[in-house]
Amino acid sequence: MKRLFLILLILSGSPIFAQFVNTDVGARQTALNGAFTSLSDNSLAVFYNPAGLGQMKDREFSTFFSPAPLGMTDMSTAALTYAEPTKFGTFGAAFKTYGFDLYRENNFIVSYGNNYKNRIFYGANLNLFNLKIQNYGSATSFGVDIGAMAYLAKFIQWGFFGKNITGSTIGEAKEKIAQVYRTGITYQPLDYLRIIAEIEKDIKFPVSVRGGIEYNVIDFLDLRAGVGSQPSNFTAGIGINYNIFTFDYALNHHEDLGYSHMGSITVNFGGIRGKKSSREQLRKSFE
Repeated sequence: MKRLFLILLILSGSPIFAQFVNTDVGARQTALNGAFTSLSDNSLAVFYNPAGLGQMKDREFSTFFSPAPLGMTDMSTAALTYAEPTKFGTFGAAFKTYGFDLYRENNFIVSYGNNYKNRIFYGANLNLFNLKIQNYGSATSFGVDIGAMAYLAKFIQWGFFGKNITGSTIGEAKEKIAQVYRTGITYQPLDYLRIIAEIEKDIKFPVSVRGGIEYNVIDFLDLRAGVGSQPSNFTAGIGINYNIFTFDYALNHHEDLGYSHMGSITVNFGGIRGKKSSREQLRKSFE
């Protein structure tokens, strides 16, 4: 019965379950309530702002899994990301899957990010969307995302992301794939403290405001929290860094639908040195 209810919600175009909706990917990012557009300093930047890939100095891959969003296993979400910095810029790739055997969304992404004098960053994604509904067949579509970022001062950086700027649709019904615009500021008064604020506009829904804070307690431990509107929700999380590995956990509380738990495992070949360098990069670019 739960599955029948879920598939009806999906086919009805509910903003919670509609095709390729704008949802957060990554436990660290979710713990910040998705306020990651102006930070985007790891391989999951592919989903938030590909311009952020231009900040990366080390090879990285990450896995993400949310087994039962809002307590429903049929809404499970998983993702893989990879970033490869080169002298020509950073190339990225990602795969995201959502759903269950009756309904499945897959999103494949190839990405590129680069920088100008290590203060201005730019990037783009090419998306392949694939939708499969049992007894209804499957459909495929393509879309393009763009991103930009700039270091404004030794303690402030700005970011912008345009998701699906091509206005792509999918299926015979021409269902609109989420088209979203985000911009925000990261304020970093200290290398170990980041405060993020941003606004988001999905063309189908009202403007949303998001905010997050990340505090690096010691090299091995990060604490995070976030808040957002439309819908109102609260998030929190923790990151544990060990050598080249980072283990992230996030908890998301929706005011009407309850709790969601998720986790990420990231391998960054720069290790603790790379993470420390990333935290210092904004300040050092003005020294």
